[in-house]
Amino acid sequence: MGRRTPSYRYNRRRQPKPLVDDWENLARAYRSDMSWDLSAVSKLQTLSIHRSDVNSVVFGRNFTLATGSSDKKAEVLKWEKDSGYVGTPFSPLKDHKYGVTCVDFSPYGTILATASVDGTTILWDVISGEKLGSFVQPGNSAVRVCNFSCRSTLLLTAGDCGAVNLWDVSTKNLQRTLFGHEEAVYAASFAPDESYLVSGCSAGFLNLWDGAATHSKPLATIDDAHDLGICCITFAPSLVSSDGGFGKLCLMATSGQDHSVKLWNVTLGLDYDIEPLRVLQGHSASVMCVRISTTAGLIASASGDKTVRLWDLSGKCVKVLEGHDRYVTSCAFSPDGRLLASGSNDKHVILWNLSGTVSIDEELKGSSSEYTLTTEEMWPQYEKLCKSRMLQEKEGVSLKATFTVPKVDFNSCLIIGNKIIVAAASSSKCVFAWDLDTEEELDLASICSHKYAVNSVAYAPQLEMLASASSDGTISFVNVTSSERIGGLYHPSGGALRVCRFSPDASLLIAAGDDEKASLWRVKSESLIKQFEGHEAAIYGAAFSPDGQYVVTGCFNGNLKLWDCRDDSSTEALTTQEAHELGVTSCDFSPKGLGQTRGQHRLLLASGGNDSLIKLWQVTIGPETVASFTLWQTFTDHGTDNVMAVAFAPSGKLLASAAGDKTIRLWDVSSGVCIQVMEGHDRYVTGCAFAANGALLVSCSSDHTVKVWQLHESIACESAGVENLAIENMISKWTSEEVVNWLAEIGLGDLGHVFESNEIAGERLIHLNEAELISQLNIEEESVRKQVLTELQWLKTLGVTSKKKAVSRSMTIAAPVEYFCPITHDIMVEPVTTGDGHTYERAAITEWFLTGKTTSPLTNIELGSLTLTPNFELQNRISEFLAQRLSSE
Repeated sequence: MGRRTPSYRYNRRRQPKPLVDDWENLARAYRSDMSWDLSAVSKLQTLSIHRSDVNSVVFGRNFTLATGSSDKKAEVLKWEKDSGYVGTPFSPLKDHKYGVTCVDFSPYGTILATASVDGTTILWDVISGEKLGSFVQPGNSAVRVCNFSCRSTLLLTAGDCGAVNLWDVSTKNLQRTLFGHEEAVYAASFAPDESYLVSGCSAGFLNLWDGAATHSKPLATIDDAHDLGICCITFAPSLVSSDGGFGKLCLMATSGQDHSVKLWNVTLGLDYDIEPLRVLQGHSASVMCVRISTTAGLIASASGDKTVRLWDLSGKCVKVLEGHDRYVTSCAFSPDGRLLASGSNDKHVILWNLSGTVSIDEELKGSSSEYTLTTEEMWPQYEKLCKSRMLQEKEGVSLKATFTVPKVDFNSCLIIGNKIIVAAASSSKCVFAWDLDTEEELDLASICSHKYAVNSVAYAPQLEMLASASSDGTISFVNVTSSERIGGLYHPSGGALRVCRFSPDASLLIAAGDDEKASLWRVKSESLIKQFEGHEAAIYGAAFSPDGQYVVTGCFNGNLKLWDCRDDSSTEALTTQEAHELGVTSCDFSPKGLGQTRGQHRLLLASGGNDSLIKLWQVTIGPETVASFTLWQTFTDHGTDNVMAVAFAPSGKLLASAAGDKTIRLWDVSSGVCIQVMEGHDRYVTGCAFAANGALLVSCSSDHTVKVWQLHESIACESAGVENLAIENMISKWTSEEVVNWLAEIGLGDLGHVFESNEIAGERLIHLNEAELISQLNIEEESVRKQVLTELQWLKTLGVTSKKKAVSRSMTIAAPVEYFCPITHDIMVEPVTTGDGHTYERAAITEWFLTGKTTSPLTNIELGSLTLTPNFELQNRISEFLAQRLSSE
């Protein structure tokens, strides 16, 4: 196929600007005398650690090496004097069900991400090997690439579905999904400014994205960047040049099926652009991986022609490395650039000694700017925070028991008291139950059996009665204490039943299903009171209000309907709400309600749907039974997978949700924050329910298991805002002046006088909402209000702003001590001064505060304020220093 000239499409007007094409000289300003004699390149070590293709290799900042293979395993290796690289005690990591396609370390090497064809990306603690959590790709499609942002806050995953997903590392929530490719995405990477990222697909398209934007359109697109598809994207980690008035210029390299490596100038900031710089040709087959080391001043490319090529930053091939017997799939530079690792389909990993100065019998150590993983106090603070949050989740919730019935899928579950676990089974047409203390099965299956699948179970503690609803159109009643069948009901139409629920006082039962009708029954007499008609699709959700006077039903055309259950009431719906586009799967009322005002009942309802959303509704019922639904909050963290069940805790302060992404999530209702993600099921999670004391949660799945989770004190107490960090308390102590300073830092300085004149100090700031921004502060522009609230949410949850993220650099330069951050030991990019007069890199001191610390990192003395003041004078001197180094090279 002939080569086609790449074409370019932009969403912004392109402006003329000079190209930076001499990255080679710019790189020299960032490194000391580190020009290797490449004639001395040699094999240092060959590792035979996998039984199948090696798909990915990566170095951590502290020289830890990780590899991923089609043998479903990831290996983590450490350097040992006299032995070279050897496996860690916990290696290999073996939780993936199919091949591992990509591995990536967090920027400071404390967390490892492994992506797989099985549709999951797993996070691991690099010190202990403990699994910290996992992300399930929406739709369970294969993941081809994963990449941490430069400050560890986000992880991107992409693959066969063509979408790029951005995940919050600490909370494991899906932040955004970017749609812009029609083919599989095999390459994606964050830019050095983590607000931006670039993705490439098998159709050859490159897309530049703003990860913080509210829209989902690419900022810039290049068609046919590589004929037949893009294999890899990488950025020079340190090289960022300010190009007067046009923002930042970054060096990016891509490789593709067209046998070439291409270098690009990527413009970020006031203008967005991807400009071709040069094409590196020399490979005779697909170039499957490309990496840049600004420390060594080299580019490495791995190819299907069985070679690795080394290029200087000007694009000249300076060395060809031969040693693999099959395709070379991946390569990676060590932090100091002296080593190169390459992985191949020949199942081997080769360590290349690029500098000629490394020997097996030496200690391999990082520069003074490296963090050591053996000293916890030296970990970069944000990664430490991410890990502590994930570990806190493990401490907050633990798996208490798992009950397995082979070949049986479960549809619904509940806990009777705090002891008996009940689950409805589809294929076996019965109900299973277990004693949680002894973990023995109770004999309910033979008593509570149906002709077809059991779809729902409900329990009335006042009557010790268990109800089960089935596709055979019947409801069976069983006394749990005596294990006796005590009656049953037959749905009038005989149609399949999908849901049944008792009223809070156990006097009524609602049952509904495929005939689009909901039947209201009096339990003791087993008599039909009335039928509610009006839905136009099968009914899958039903819930009684806390007082039992009203019931809500939800159907597969997406509507919620509210009905009056009182004897003398009409069978017409009080109100109808279009809730979920693809159908309602579940709904539940909060047991606490929202109180009464002026004769109105105000209730809180949760609904889940096939549109992957959880919605909280305020249901208002007036004295004349005039009713309405008002959307209060929408939760999106289950990605694109169906939400299959929602359930409130007894206190009403927590909400549990179960979904097709194989997780159960716990939500703080008042703040809307997902505070826990429980993983353990292998397939869709179809049901969840709390115990009466709120300390246990049960979940069931189509993976043939029912699981019981223990909610420990920090969660079971169900206090609002469980996840809030100490930094929120500090914000509440801010003065009006400090609030104005914060507005200036996030680019909203024009609002300073508005906040100041309204005396907005920290206490009012943390409680601001959109209504107050309109009514009290008269901020009419919606985009400005949204920016304020977005930045405020970031401030409260992470202690950082969403836009101003410093570019991470790792430089080895002889420079004045004052140019180095006391925390990172790197030359500062954005120096800021704390209240005690000491100066730090903004990202580093912010991460310090993220752990809840309010003391000085240098003196350990309490800081009176967390306000950070930009040190422009020092920043200018650092810039002049680097410019002088560039000109002297």
